[in-house]
Amino acid sequence: MMKNLFYRLLIYLDSANETDTNYNIAWYMAHHLSSLANMGISKLARECFVSPATISRFCRALGYENYAHLKQECAAFSSKSRKFNNLIDVPLDMMKNSPEACTEFYSQQVSLGIRQLAKHLDWNVIDKVLRKIHDSETVAFFGIQFSHSVALHFQADLLMLEKFTIAYMETQRQIECAKKLDEKSLAIIVTVNGNFTNSGKKVLKYIEKSNAQVVLITNNPEVHLDIPVYSTIYIGDQDNIRIGKHNLLTTMELMSLRYYSMYYTKDKGEIRK
Repeated sequence: MMKNLFYRLLIYLDSANETDTNYNIAWYMAHHLSSLANMGISKLARECFVSPATISRFCRALGYENYAHLKQECAAFSSKSRKFNNLIDVPLDMMKNSPEACTEFYSQQVSLGIRQLAKHLDWNVIDKVLRKIHDSETVAFFGIQFSHSVALHFQADLLMLEKFTIAYMETQRQIECAKKLDEKSLAIIVTVNGNFTNSGKKVLKYIEKSNAQVVLITNNPEVHLDIPVYSTIYIGDQDNIRIGKHNLLTTMELMSLRYYSMYYTKDKGEIRK
């Protein structure tokens, strides 16, 4: 998915030092995305005043096998295919001609999806996962795009409840984190539609090697990580796949509240051990 590259470049540009050589490569890529599909590695290296080997290393740092792998995503980004489809099947003409009607249309679909959330969530499974989060010394979240953003939201809630967890944004840091896990660790894979199975192959490989217990949170019942999974929290089904991001945020906020209710002693103002 081309959007994965967008996120990876923006995360790098938002976090790296502007004097970093790789920052200049990321900046050039972000400004010439439509040209990269037909640009050889030697030309890109010349444009960025670096060597082809430096380009290759940067591509691996972004989570790609090599420059050719990155170009495969860019190939789908053309003037004919470039479009914004972040919302739920909203007719573009409706938004153009009547944003008020479009707001109502969109809101109804989101509301319907959230109203159906109760039938999807298995609180016996969620409670088991929350107990694992509470009891595990090392808890790490893995995900991309919006899924990772919601994981950060949950991570902050847990920290407020005195539970420290890990949720690195950069692909390379997620890989390094996965390498350091062990059988006592808990790895939580958050992937609304299941895209992490492709973009996070390296991470999943190291998680499997670590023998860490794995929790999957997804809106897609068809997703398979191809590694042992301790528990899976389903937040929806394929009929409402485009509502998944809203279901995920709602689920994570409910999980935060449930964790609070289970492990916080109100009368003492302390976290239950």
